[in-house]
Amino acid sequence: MALTLLIAISRLELVLTAPYLLALGVLAVATVLALVIRWEELRIGWAVVVPTLDIVAVALVRDLMRDTAVAVSLLAFIPSLWMAARLRLPGVWISTLSVTALITGPVMLRASHIDSLTLAYALLLPFTVLQIGLLVVGGLKVMDGQNRRLAEAIAEKDSLLDAAATSEQLLTSIIDSVDVGIVVVDREGNDALMNRAQRRVHALASPGHIVDPEESQLLLRYPGTSTTIPAGQRPVRRAVLGETFSNYVMDLGPPGRHSTISTSARQILDHRGEHAGAVIVFSDVTTYIESVRSQERFVAAVSHELRTPLTSVIGYLELARDDEEISPTTASYLEVAHRNAEQLLHIVEDLLADQVTRSGTQRLQLRPHRLSEIAQQSVASFTLRADKVGVALETEIVETPEVPLDRSRLQQAVDNLLSNAVKYTPRGGRVLVATEVGATHLELRVVDSGIGMSAQEQTNLFTEYYRTSTARDSAIEGHGIGLALTRRIVVAHGGQISVRSTQGSGSTFTIRFSLDGADGADGADGADGAES
Repeated sequence: MALTLLIAISRLELVLTAPYLLALGVLAVATVLALVIRWEELRIGWAVVVPTLDIVAVALVRDLMRDTAVAVSLLAFIPSLWMAARLRLPGVWISTLSVTALITGPVMLRASHIDSLTLAYALLLPFTVLQIGLLVVGGLKVMDGQNRRLAEAIAEKDSLLDAAATSEQLLTSIIDSVDVGIVVVDREGNDALMNRAQRRVHALASPGHIVDPEESQLLLRYPGTSTTIPAGQRPVRRAVLGETFSNYVMDLGPPGRHSTISTSARQILDHRGEHAGAVIVFSDVTTYIESVRSQERFVAAVSHELRTPLTSVIGYLELARDDEEISPTTASYLEVAHRNAEQLLHIVEDLLADQVTRSGTQRLQLRPHRLSEIAQQSVASFTLRADKVGVALETEIVETPEVPLDRSRLQQAVDNLLSNAVKYTPRGGRVLVATEVGATHLELRVVDSGIGMSAQEQTNLFTEYYRTSTARDSAIEGHGIGLALTRRIVVAHGGQISVRSTQGSGSTFTIRFSLDGADGADGADGADGAES
């Protein structure tokens, strides 16, 4: 329409000619068809109708204005490009043939003389239409390939996302079905996952006046005491700092309705072997501990009650054997009875001793002692042995305050740790014994540069008769009893023992006592400590 208006301003008579009016009519028909007909419901071949009508209109105007406006022919590129985009190669050939027949044909027929130059001039337009159409088809083909690959990538991504969502849902269902609390933290220490059981544990440990407490605000205490565990010694914080530990026991919740929880932590490594976070497991062992204590009290009570009459029976049998008037046959009978009674008494005493050792209910002879003096005594005892095997024995012992301790039993525990450190450290290595006094606790650390152990080995380390595969392969002597006994002694005092180790890089054993004063024992001679 704009072109028609411009032409009409200068040459109205040209616009009113039959060919020009016919061209306008053809364009009007094409426009109406484009707007009225629902082309998407027809076969794709019908798509050539409108652009072909446009080429017819352009041909009419071009023939009418052949002497003044040859450039009108360029308008044929618009429908040609549309057909190339819509129909691809068939559209290119149709538009090229249409331009040749409707525009180039009349030019050739009106030429007064046809030579190679005239032929080249006449064929330039259809050739250009062909070339541009082929370029459009080629470009669209490339785009189709890219779109196809993109669609495949999107479909694959959607499939992976669906699989990941399914796996996440499955994992969530699995961990929510277990009755132990599970927390997964990332490398920055942020919670990445917490199962249903752990949310209950978290709620129990939360102060009532705080809606969403941080870990440092949770109600966590050393077992059997009223001493709050410092923030740096809490299980999640220790795991975030890279520690791996097992059976770290604590009381959780307000006094009077607390639970005893056993915690373990393992480090998570990514595909490059770098630290990516940690998983911490919280197990409620309240019922188990109460059951074990009840069972131990029952066995101890029964064994104690059996020992008293057995002692009396043995005494009377000895008196009967001393009677010179009994016959040899009767004397032999009494000898058999006496021997079996003594054997039964030994069995009862062994049962009592075993229960005392396993339950940690040793009758601790508690006196005020310094942990630093016990550590110094152990160092003095092992100095010659360490020198003999070429291990440097170093100390960082600071004086600790006096607390109620059974010196001989705790000396045995520290000696076990130091003995293992020297035993599992190769010649040229070093062992460090250190004590530390915190605001609410005492610590004793035994650090060695020995063979170390894996995370899995640390899990079973305090189990009776357990020895690591490295220790077995190295032919190092041992029975796997020392650490289990050490743990029972420490726990009987109300303390905690933990290990942090790396394969091939040594180990650090830490004994920690609260400065509460009770520390899980009664703080008097003969008090019965209980394992938590």
